[in-house]
Amino acid sequence: MPLSSPHPLAEEVGYALSQALTLHPTHPLAEIFSYVNDDGSSERTHLYTRVISWSSQLQCSPRTRFYKNQEHTQYLLLQRRTAYALLGAPEQARQDLHALAEHSTSDLMEGLSCLVLAILTTEQDRYPEAHTHWERALMLLQPYKNTRDLLACTWYYAKVLIQLRCLDKAHRILTDILLPATHHPGLPRQEERAEAYAELYAQRGGVCSLLHFHQEAIEDLNAALELQPTCPRFFSIRGLLHAKQQHWQAAYQDLWRALHEMPEDQELADCLFVVMQRLGTQLVVPTSPAIKTKGRAAHE
Repeated sequence: MPLSSPHPLAEEVGYALSQALTLHPTHPLAEIFSYVNDDGSSERTHLYTRVISWSSQLQCSPRTRFYKNQEHTQYLLLQRRTAYALLGAPEQARQDLHALAEHSTSDLMEGLSCLVLAILTTEQDRYPEAHTHWERALMLLQPYKNTRDLLACTWYYAKVLIQLRCLDKAHRILTDILLPATHHPGLPRQEERAEAYAELYAQRGGVCSLLHFHQEAIEDLNAALELQPTCPRFFSIRGLLHAKQQHWQAAYQDLWRALHEMPEDQELADCLFVVMQRLGTQLVVPTSPAIKTKGRAAHE
Protein backbone atom coordinates (compact mmCIF):
# COMPACT_ATOMS: atom_id res chain seq x y z
CA MET A 1 0.00 0.00 0.00
CA PRO A 2 1.61 3.31 -1.03
CA LEU A 3 1.90 5.75 1.83
CA SER A 4 2.70 9.44 1.81
CA SER A 5 2.28 9.86 5.56
CA PRO A 6 5.28 10.25 7.90
CA HIS A 7 3.69 7.42 9.93
CA PRO A 8 3.60 4.46 7.49
CA LEU A 9 3.53 1.78 10.22
CA ALA A 10 0.57 3.50 11.89
CA GLU A 11 -1.32 3.55 8.61
CA GLU A 12 -0.49 -0.08 7.85
CA VAL A 13 -1.76 -1.06 11.29
CA GLY A 14 -4.88 1.08 10.89
CA TYR A 15 -5.69 -0.41 7.50
CA ALA A 16 -5.04 -3.99 8.64
CA LEU A 17 -7.14 -3.60 11.79
CA SER A 18 -10.02 -2.04 9.86
CA GLN A 19 -9.95 -5.13 7.63
CA ALA A 20 -9.58 -7.67 10.44
CA LEU A 21 -12.27 -6.26 12.74
CA THR A 22 -16.01 -6.49 12.12
CA LEU A 23 -16.96 -3.06 13.35
CA HIS A 24 -20.50 -2.28 14.47
CA PRO A 25 -21.97 0.21 16.97
CA THR A 26 -21.54 -2.09 19.99
CA HIS A 27 -18.04 -3.34 19.10
CA PRO A 28 -15.54 -2.47 21.89
CA LEU A 29 -13.31 -0.67 19.36
CA ALA A 30 -16.07 1.04 17.38
CA GLU A 31 -15.42 4.50 18.80
CA ILE A 32 -11.73 4.54 18.09
CA PHE A 33 -12.21 3.41 14.50
CA SER A 34 -14.63 6.23 13.83
CA TYR A 35 -11.41 8.28 13.60
CA VAL A 36 -9.70 5.93 11.09
CA ASN A 37 -10.04 6.49 7.35
CA ASP A 38 -10.41 3.82 4.69
CA ASP A 39 -6.70 3.96 3.81
CA GLY A 40 -5.68 3.39 7.44
CA SER A 41 -4.75 6.98 8.19
CA SER A 42 -6.25 8.45 11.33
CA GLU A 43 -7.65 11.77 12.44
CA ARG A 44 -4.74 12.29 14.78
CA THR A 45 -6.03 15.34 16.65
CA HIS A 46 -9.25 13.54 17.59
CA LEU A 47 -7.33 10.44 18.65
CA TYR A 48 -4.97 12.45 20.85
CA THR A 49 -7.98 14.09 22.50
CA ARG A 50 -9.50 10.70 23.25
CA VAL A 51 -6.17 9.37 24.59
CA ILE A 52 -6.02 12.30 27.02
CA SER A 53 -9.58 11.55 28.12
CA TRP A 54 -8.91 7.84 28.66
CA SER A 55 -5.66 8.62 30.49
CA SER A 56 -7.45 11.02 32.85
CA GLN A 57 -9.86 8.24 33.78
CA LEU A 58 -6.92 5.96 34.52
CA GLN A 59 -4.93 8.47 36.56
CA CYS A 60 -6.11 7.22 39.92
CA SER A 61 -3.69 4.33 40.53
CA PRO A 62 -4.30 2.72 37.15
CA ARG A 63 -2.23 -0.37 37.96
CA THR A 64 -4.13 -0.98 41.20
CA ARG A 65 -7.46 -0.57 39.46
CA PHE A 66 -6.31 -2.76 36.57
CA TYR A 67 -5.30 -5.73 38.67
CA LYS A 68 -8.69 -5.66 40.34
CA ASN A 69 -9.86 -6.75 36.87
CA GLN A 70 -12.44 -4.05 36.55
CA GLU A 71 -14.06 -4.43 33.16
CA HIS A 72 -14.22 -0.69 32.52
CA THR A 73 -10.51 -0.28 33.25
CA GLN A 74 -9.68 -3.08 30.82
CA TYR A 75 -11.88 -1.40 28.22
CA LEU A 76 -10.09 1.95 28.70
CA LEU A 77 -6.67 0.32 28.41
CA LEU A 78 -7.66 -1.50 25.23
CA GLN A 79 -8.91 1.77 23.74
CA ARG A 80 -5.87 3.80 24.72
CA ARG A 81 -3.27 1.28 23.63
CA THR A 82 -4.98 0.65 20.32
CA ALA A 83 -4.93 4.41 19.82
CA TYR A 84 -1.18 4.42 20.49
CA ALA A 85 -0.72 1.83 17.74
CA LEU A 86 -2.76 3.99 15.35
CA LEU A 87 -0.73 7.06 16.30
CA GLY A 88 2.60 5.42 15.49
CA ALA A 89 3.74 4.58 19.04
CA PRO A 90 3.94 0.79 18.83
CA GLU A 91 6.07 0.15 21.91
CA GLN A 92 3.70 2.10 24.14
CA ALA A 93 0.86 0.11 22.63
CA ARG A 94 2.58 -3.24 23.14
CA GLN A 95 3.38 -2.62 26.80
CA ASP A 96 -0.19 -2.40 28.09
CA LEU A 97 -1.66 -4.72 25.48
CA HIS A 98 0.66 -7.45 26.71
CA ALA A 99 -0.40 -6.79 30.31
CA LEU A 100 -4.06 -6.67 29.35
CA ALA A 101 -3.78 -9.91 27.37
CA GLU A 102 -2.08 -11.65 30.29
CA HIS A 103 -4.34 -10.45 33.11
CA SER A 104 -7.76 -9.86 31.60
CA THR A 105 -10.62 -11.93 32.99
CA SER A 106 -12.65 -11.44 29.79
CA ASP A 107 -11.99 -13.69 26.80
CA LEU A 108 -13.33 -10.94 24.55
CA MET A 109 -10.97 -8.27 25.89
CA GLU A 110 -8.02 -10.66 25.90
CA GLY A 111 -8.86 -11.84 22.40
CA LEU A 112 -9.10 -8.29 21.04
CA SER A 113 -5.84 -7.37 22.77
CA CYS A 114 -4.15 -10.37 21.14
CA LEU A 115 -5.66 -9.46 17.77
CA VAL A 116 -4.32 -5.90 17.95
CA LEU A 117 -0.93 -7.28 18.98
CA ALA A 118 -1.08 -9.83 16.15
CA ILE A 119 -1.69 -7.12 13.56
CA LEU A 120 0.92 -4.81 15.09
CA THR A 121 3.67 -7.46 15.18
CA THR A 122 2.73 -8.70 11.69
CA GLU A 123 3.16 -5.20 10.26
CA GLN A 124 6.45 -4.88 12.18
CA ASP A 125 7.64 -8.14 10.52
CA ARG A 126 8.02 -9.76 13.95
CA TYR A 127 6.62 -12.99 12.64
CA PRO A 128 7.43 -15.50 15.45
CA GLU A 129 5.78 -13.19 17.98
CA ALA A 130 2.89 -12.50 15.60
CA HIS A 131 2.30 -16.24 15.20
CA THR A 132 1.74 -16.65 18.94
CA HIS A 133 -0.66 -13.73 19.08
CA TRP A 134 -2.65 -14.92 16.04
CA GLU A 135 -3.16 -18.38 17.47
CA ARG A 136 -4.32 -16.98 20.81
CA ALA A 137 -6.57 -14.32 19.24
CA LEU A 138 -8.32 -16.70 16.84
CA MET A 139 -8.94 -19.21 19.62
CA LEU A 140 -10.33 -16.66 22.09
CA LEU A 141 -12.48 -14.82 19.54
CA GLN A 142 -13.95 -17.96 18.01
CA PRO A 143 -17.21 -17.60 20.03
CA TYR A 144 -17.40 -13.87 19.22
CA LYS A 145 -17.98 -14.18 15.48
CA ASN A 146 -19.29 -10.63 15.14
CA THR A 147 -16.06 -9.04 16.40
CA ARG A 148 -13.56 -10.10 13.71
CA ASP A 149 -13.59 -10.70 9.97
CA LEU A 150 -12.53 -14.33 9.56
CA LEU A 151 -11.59 -13.91 5.89
CA ALA A 152 -9.21 -11.03 6.58
CA CYS A 153 -7.82 -12.65 9.74
CA THR A 154 -7.10 -15.84 7.81
CA TRP A 155 -5.24 -13.88 5.13
CA TYR A 156 -3.01 -12.11 7.67
CA TYR A 157 -2.43 -15.28 9.69
CA ALA A 158 -1.51 -17.19 6.53
CA LYS A 159 0.91 -14.38 5.62
CA VAL A 160 2.71 -14.97 8.93
CA LEU A 161 2.80 -18.74 8.37
CA ILE A 162 4.24 -18.26 4.88
CA GLN A 163 6.97 -15.99 6.23
CA LEU A 164 7.81 -18.63 8.84
CA ARG A 165 7.84 -21.30 6.07
CA CYS A 166 4.98 -23.20 7.73
CA LEU A 167 3.65 -23.89 4.25
CA ASP A 168 1.64 -27.03 4.94
CA LYS A 169 -0.22 -25.29 7.76
CA ALA A 170 -0.82 -22.19 5.62
CA HIS A 171 -2.19 -24.39 2.84
CA ARG A 172 -4.45 -26.20 5.32
CA ILE A 173 -6.05 -23.10 6.85
CA LEU A 174 -6.55 -21.50 3.44
CA THR A 175 -8.12 -24.67 2.08
CA ASP A 176 -10.41 -24.84 5.09
CA ILE A 177 -11.67 -21.28 4.56
CA LEU A 178 -12.13 -21.85 0.83
CA LEU A 179 -14.29 -24.94 1.20
CA PRO A 180 -17.85 -24.58 -0.13
CA ALA A 181 -20.03 -22.29 1.97
CA THR A 182 -22.02 -25.28 3.26
CA HIS A 183 -19.02 -26.16 5.43
CA HIS A 184 -18.96 -22.66 6.90
CA PRO A 185 -22.57 -21.51 7.32
CA GLY A 186 -21.41 -18.36 9.12
CA LEU A 187 -19.20 -17.19 6.25
CA PRO A 188 -20.42 -14.97 3.41
CA ARG A 189 -20.78 -16.50 -0.04
CA GLN A 190 -17.99 -15.92 -2.49
CA GLU A 191 -20.06 -13.66 -4.71
CA GLU A 192 -20.82 -11.47 -1.66
CA ARG A 193 -17.13 -10.95 -0.81
CA ALA A 194 -15.51 -11.51 -4.20
CA GLU A 195 -12.42 -9.38 -3.55
CA ALA A 196 -11.60 -11.04 -0.22
CA TYR A 197 -12.04 -14.57 -1.59
CA ALA A 198 -9.97 -13.70 -4.67
CA GLU A 199 -7.10 -12.61 -2.40
CA LEU A 200 -7.34 -15.89 -0.49
CA TYR A 201 -7.27 -17.95 -3.70
CA ALA A 202 -4.25 -15.98 -4.94
CA GLN A 203 -2.52 -16.45 -1.58
CA ARG A 204 -3.13 -20.20 -1.66
CA GLY A 205 -1.85 -20.23 -5.24
CA GLY A 206 1.40 -18.74 -4.00
CA VAL A 207 1.63 -21.38 -1.28
CA CYS A 208 0.96 -24.15 -3.82
CA SER A 209 3.77 -22.82 -5.99
CA LEU A 210 6.18 -22.85 -3.04
CA LEU A 211 5.10 -26.45 -2.35
CA HIS A 212 5.71 -27.26 -6.05
CA PHE A 213 2.00 -27.93 -6.68
CA HIS A 214 2.23 -25.93 -9.88
CA GLN A 215 -0.99 -26.96 -11.58
CA GLU A 216 -2.97 -26.39 -8.38
CA ALA A 217 -1.37 -22.94 -8.12
CA ILE A 218 -2.54 -22.03 -11.62
CA GLU A 219 -6.04 -23.31 -10.83
CA ASP A 220 -6.18 -21.07 -7.75
CA LEU A 221 -5.17 -18.05 -9.82
CA ASN A 222 -7.89 -19.00 -12.32
CA ALA A 223 -10.37 -18.95 -9.44
CA ALA A 224 -9.06 -15.57 -8.24
CA LEU A 225 -9.47 -14.10 -11.72
CA GLU A 226 -13.00 -15.46 -12.03
CA LEU A 227 -13.85 -13.38 -8.97
CA GLN A 228 -11.71 -10.34 -9.91
CA PRO A 229 -11.28 -10.56 -13.70
CA THR A 230 -9.49 -7.22 -14.14
CA CYS A 231 -6.82 -7.48 -11.40
CA PRO A 232 -3.40 -7.02 -13.06
CA ARG A 233 -1.59 -8.47 -10.04
CA PHE A 234 -3.39 -11.78 -10.47
CA PHE A 235 -2.50 -11.84 -14.17
CA SER A 236 1.13 -11.20 -13.26
CA ILE A 237 1.21 -14.06 -10.73
CA ARG A 238 -0.48 -16.47 -13.13
CA GLY A 239 1.82 -15.39 -15.94
CA LEU A 240 4.89 -16.12 -13.83
CA LEU A 241 3.44 -19.50 -12.87
CA HIS A 242 2.79 -20.33 -16.53
CA ALA A 243 6.36 -19.34 -17.36
CA LYS A 244 7.70 -21.67 -14.66
CA GLN A 245 5.74 -24.48 -16.28
CA GLN A 246 6.92 -23.44 -19.76
CA HIS A 247 3.38 -22.66 -20.86
CA TRP A 248 4.83 -19.98 -23.11
CA GLN A 249 1.71 -18.82 -24.94
CA ALA A 250 -0.39 -18.58 -21.76
CA ALA A 251 2.50 -16.85 -19.97
CA TYR A 252 2.84 -14.37 -22.86
CA GLN A 253 -0.81 -13.34 -22.73
CA ASP A 254 -0.95 -12.97 -18.94
CA LEU A 255 2.35 -11.11 -18.65
CA TRP A 256 1.50 -8.70 -21.45
CA ARG A 257 -1.88 -8.00 -19.84
CA ALA A 258 -0.24 -7.37 -16.48
CA LEU A 259 2.49 -5.13 -17.91
CA HIS A 260 -0.12 -3.04 -19.68
CA GLU A 261 -1.31 -2.00 -16.19
CA MET A 262 2.04 -2.33 -14.35
CA PRO A 263 4.62 -1.00 -16.83
CA GLU A 264 7.15 -0.21 -14.08
CA ASP A 265 7.50 -3.86 -12.98
CA GLN A 266 10.95 -4.89 -14.19
CA GLU A 267 10.57 -8.53 -13.12
CA LEU A 268 7.53 -8.92 -15.35
CA ALA A 269 9.26 -7.18 -18.23
CA ASP A 270 12.29 -9.46 -17.94
CA CYS A 271 10.11 -12.56 -17.76
CA LEU A 272 8.06 -11.46 -20.77
CA PHE A 273 11.26 -10.93 -22.77
CA VAL A 274 12.37 -14.51 -22.00
CA VAL A 275 8.92 -15.85 -22.87
CA MET A 276 8.93 -14.03 -26.20
CA GLN A 277 12.35 -15.45 -26.97
CA ARG A 278 11.03 -18.93 -26.23
CA LEU A 279 8.08 -18.34 -28.52
CA GLY A 280 10.35 -17.00 -31.22
CA THR A 281 8.15 -13.93 -31.62
CA GLN A 282 9.23 -10.45 -32.57
CA LEU A 283 9.25 -7.75 -29.91
CA VAL A 284 5.84 -6.47 -30.87
CA VAL A 285 2.97 -6.15 -28.41
CA PRO A 286 -0.41 -7.54 -29.53
CA THR A 287 -3.44 -5.36 -29.96
CA SER A 288 -5.71 -5.28 -26.92
CA PRO A 289 -8.50 -7.52 -28.29
CA ALA A 290 -6.01 -10.32 -28.83
CA ILE A 291 -5.61 -10.98 -25.11
CA LYS A 292 -9.09 -10.40 -23.78
CA THR A 293 -10.55 -13.76 -24.72
CA LYS A 294 -9.13 -16.98 -23.36
CA GLY A 295 -7.67 -19.22 -25.97
CA ARG A 296 -7.27 -16.61 -28.73
CA ALA A 297 -3.87 -16.44 -30.32
CA ALA A 298 -1.65 -13.58 -29.26
CA HIS A 299 -1.26 -12.47 -32.88
CA GLU A 300 -4.11 -12.29 -35.29
